[in-house]
Amino acid sequence: MGEAELSSLALWGIVASAALAWIVLGLSALWRAGRLTDRANGLQELTHFLDSMIRSDRRHPIWLWADGRIQADMGSLALVGLGDSASHVDELAADGGVIPHDIVSALKKDMKNGTDGTSPYVIYQGKDRPRLILDVQPLPTNDDRWPASVLWVEEVRDRPQRGYRQGVRALELRLEDLSRAFNSLPFPVWVRGPDFSLLEVNSAYVDAVDGENVFDVVERGVELFDRGSLSSVRKARESGMRVRERRFGVIDGQRRAFTVINTPIDEAGNILGVAVDVTGEEEALSELSRVLESQSETLNRLRSPVAIFGPGQTLRFYNSAFARLSHLSEDLLSSEIRHGELLDAMRELRRLPEQIDFLQWKKNVLRHYTTLLEPYEEMWHLPDGTAHRVVTQPHPLGGLLILFEDVTDRLALERSYNTLIAVQQETLDHMRESIAVFGSDGRLQLSNPALKDLWQLDDELLEGKPHLSMLAIDIPLDEARPGYQDEEDIRARLPAWVSDRKHRSGRWYRKDGLVIDYALVPLPDGGVMLTQSDVTDSFKVEQALRERSNALEAADRLKSEFITNMSYELRTPLNSIIGFAEMLDQKIFGELNAHQADYVKNILSASDDLKVLIADVLDLAVLDAGEAQLELEDADVKSELADAATLAADIARKVDITLNMDECDDVGSIMADRRRLKQIFYNMVSSMLNFARYGGTLSVKLEGGDGDVKVTIFNPDSGLTVRERDRLVATVAMGASPGGRRATGLDLALVRSIVGLHKGSIALDAYGVEGLALSLYPAACAGRPCHS
Repeated sequence: MGEAELSSLALWGIVASAALAWIVLGLSALWRAGRLTDRANGLQELTHFLDSMIRSDRRHPIWLWADGRIQADMGSLALVGLGDSASHVDELAADGGVIPHDIVSALKKDMKNGTDGTSPYVIYQGKDRPRLILDVQPLPTNDDRWPASVLWVEEVRDRPQRGYRQGVRALELRLEDLSRAFNSLPFPVWVRGPDFSLLEVNSAYVDAVDGENVFDVVERGVELFDRGSLSSVRKARESGMRVRERRFGVIDGQRRAFTVINTPIDEAGNILGVAVDVTGEEEALSELSRVLESQSETLNRLRSPVAIFGPGQTLRFYNSAFARLSHLSEDLLSSEIRHGELLDAMRELRRLPEQIDFLQWKKNVLRHYTTLLEPYEEMWHLPDGTAHRVVTQPHPLGGLLILFEDVTDRLALERSYNTLIAVQQETLDHMRESIAVFGSDGRLQLSNPALKDLWQLDDELLEGKPHLSMLAIDIPLDEARPGYQDEEDIRARLPAWVSDRKHRSGRWYRKDGLVIDYALVPLPDGGVMLTQSDVTDSFKVEQALRERSNALEAADRLKSEFITNMSYELRTPLNSIIGFAEMLDQKIFGELNAHQADYVKNILSASDDLKVLIADVLDLAVLDAGEAQLELEDADVKSELADAATLAADIARKVDITLNMDECDDVGSIMADRRRLKQIFYNMVSSMLNFARYGGTLSVKLEGGDGDVKVTIFNPDSGLTVRERDRLVATVAMGASPGGRRATGLDLALVRSIVGLHKGSIALDAYGVEGLALSLYPAACAGRPCHS
């Protein structure tokens, strides 16, 4: 082969080698380009994946560079109160931002040191607004082109809404809050595992068992109660429901009562236990039990029926008064009978008020268990005529408390009172006297129509209950009367008199001539009653009687003076007649024939009688004038009576009347005027002789003793008819002087006057069929001095 061919072959070989190398290099370049493209696509996909992960997180990132630059999207900047133009970390603390300056300073310090410092930071934005959690996370880069750290911003709500998800930091903070609340509970709380061992306890549990800390208590498994409490834990796990029990434990050296609640919290068998100190409640329940026992004892002693029904409408308590009211047996009442059944039983015994629709009434009663809030009062009128006030009220422990009050007597008394008030009002309205009752405040409370007419008032004024001072102004006084000035004070003084509450009375005169008597009477209730009477007619009669009395007194004085003068004028010629008659009787001027002697004796007898009458008239005139004086001394009553009877015997013999002194006892002596006492006895016999028949008998009886003396003269045959005798007795009882045979009646009048001086009395009474008895009681002065 030639050299040229070899050269050509060598050239082609080089070309082929170069082409092959070029192809290999091209293929290698294409392979590397494909790998770079795949890597770029992978990085792009990773970028999109990381971006989607960041967006799916509840936190919002703010990228921080070491030189203070920041970069974030609009949403993240808006959370911290910045606009989309913010580019430096100092702007986080600018006006309008929500991050405080101290937190921004701490962030810059963390960026400088490349650590997360004290993050996370919590920013409170106010009530009803979410909190912001700022968490700084350093990034592993030394290139200034990339962020040195990232600031995560998260919104957290205290009460997350449904579907709301929180980040890890928020959950960590919430866990811290729950742990803080768990440990701040004032009562022990613990969690047990499936093997009944303690998994978690709070600070109150640690304090209760005197432990050092939570870990120490859990590690040693220190129990608050004995192992018997695990039975309720086992029961709660088996039933899957809350179990409550009462346990006692020693806390700080004191035995305390606890209510222990075991609650399953998950399907793994963990149990939450809570122990609430109820020692005070236990003591309160004991005290309540004692109070209820005391209350039951007190209610049982009440006369008013009481019934207490529990929340289940069963009778829990009743007293003996309720048993008497219901007429039910003790066995039935003690069987916790239901309220409805009790009403049915009482209805059968007719111990309930009659009802048109009993079932509806019963439903209304039982409805009180669910609807009654305030005490409900009603009246029960039972078929036996009794009435009861029934008060139904909710019981503090549930159920109803029913109180009964027998108001039968009160209603009867109220009816009687209302009837009495109506009768009194009707009586007042028809009384002629004016009645007005004023209260303690001086206002008119009650009046009758006579007040309106007397004071000339209108109905409108009276209905307003006016004050007495207003009414007193309109009293129509007689201003023309001489004593008007004194009466005018009534208008001003009447209100003050009512306030004084003293008895007062008086008289006022109206301008129309009426005369009114008034009286103020204090009442027990603090009021005053003013009564007024029209006494015009009696006033006029009184005036007439007073004028007549004055005239009679003047006439009596004239009569006394006339009788006195005439008595003295008559005594002088009478003495002359008696003297000449005695001279003739003694036959000084010669003898008289029989007829002349009889005439002279008649003249002497008549003169003696006239002399006695004149003496009696003079004595009576002296006594009536009040000029008689008594000479008091010890006077033997029987002796003086005997002397007077001896003097009266001559008169009795003239009319053939016997004077009997057989019944005169010795009664001793009394203080009296002996001469006047003898005059009294003599005139008593003389008076009774006027009413005795000829040939009759007068009996004198003296009785008594120790100063209590009574002298009685009996005339069994007066010669008067029954009518005449009764008229005579009535006349003497009225103080008049009766007439008789002597027609003057001076004897009895003189006796009454002298006995009056001795403070004694006389009485004329009927005796037997036709007789009379004249009695003397001089004992008023017995044993003591009498004064005229």
